[in-house]
Amino acid sequence: MTQPAASQSRANRVLVIVGAVLAIAAAVRLLTLPDLPTNPVKSNGGAQVTVMDFSKPFALDALPPGWVHHKFWTRPSMQVSFVAKDGVPALRCETKGGGSILGRWADINLGDTPKLSWRWFVETPLASSLDERTPAGDDHPVRWFLAFTDSEGAPHHAEIIWGNKILARGDWKVLGTFVHYVADGGDGNAGAWRDESADLIAIYRKASGRADTPRLTQLAIFCDSDDTGGHTVAYIGGPVVLGK
Repeated sequence: MTQPAASQSRANRVLVIVGAVLAIAAAVRLLTLPDLPTNPVKSNGGAQVTVMDFSKPFALDALPPGWVHHKFWTRPSMQVSFVAKDGVPALRCETKGGGSILGRWADINLGDTPKLSWRWFVETPLASSLDERTPAGDDHPVRWFLAFTDSEGAPHHAEIIWGNKILARGDWKVLGTFVHYVADGGDGNAGAWRDESADLIAIYRKASGRADTPRLTQLAIFCDSDDTGGHTVAYIGGPVVLGK
């Protein structure tokens, strides 16, 4: 009588392992833009590169070459539109229990322009009691998804995030091996434009464990509230640039 129970137990363990592998694979798919790169923004030889510019609206239902809006079958997409927020031309991103990634392809040597500078405004922060440092609470009203290639051509990924209740400016969040740098956050900092900057080489080296200088291959806005079932509204203002 014990053998069938043992066999069932082994089968259950196999199902759990398979489920975990599939979940990890799904998470990886959520953090990569599968479309083939087209029209990447490139370095211009100057001291600054404008990667995105939301002061100049463009069609969001038929994106310009070089842009992609990656949406997920299992959750509603973030809603995006161009607005003026407190006099600042911006992209507005709203989520209601969902999320998606609006990205721009790039081919930029970060040794020339390593510092990302931008403005963001969190109007509706995430209201959740779940720990944002865990997979169950892994939602943020706004974040940057980053993709790099190292000097040997291998890919690496990381994120810059707005922290919720626990994480604050300068913190690091690591889920599994995936690294997030906290550029800002907290309900007390919501409701106003915040000027930010981050050293992408430092983030790459933290994420990859390497000491070389990478190329930036993707920069994307990723707003989500799917894990917590929350509601968020955030804005990215004007130009987003790389500089010295």
